[in-house]
Amino acid sequence: MNRCFLFLTPLFLFFGCSDSSRPTDLPPLYPCTVTVTQGGVALADAYVELVPQDGQKYTPGATTDANGNAVMLTYGFPGAPAGKYKITVSKTIEDDFVTGTNDYGEQVTVPTNAYRLVDDRYFRADTTLHEIEVTTQKKQSTTIDVGEAVRVKLQQY
Repeated sequence: MNRCFLFLTPLFLFFGCSDSSRPTDLPPLYPCTVTVTQGGVALADAYVELVPQDGQKYTPGATTDANGNAVMLTYGFPGAPAGKYKITVSKTIEDDFVTGTNDYGEQVTVPTNAYRLVDDRYFRADTTLHEIEVTTQKKQSTTIDVGEAVRVKLQQY
């Protein structure tokens, strides 16, 4: 009896477990990397999003690493559906932190200023200069530059 259990347990773990979080309508995904530079230098910690241009339901996105590489994820899964996309990029920072007490009496630290570090035209799909077509090829990649750095104050807390 123990031998049977030991034999069947690996089979159950292999065949019995499926990723129920994957949407049933999520199409096949293909490896896609977008490398972002700003003024010719790798841009780390920027958020890159592929905005579908051909009716695709899902919007792939990722944050760039220290080398400016964003490996696209769709609904948390690696890759992007085949299709045409506009590439948008955003990066913000917050500074001038202050410590205070919230409505619940808890001590909190909040920023007083936020700044956008990428020109606004690259944040919007209707004004970005960059596009990509993801195909069924083995790997899709492109490098884009978002111009010189900017520092535009967004809001004051």
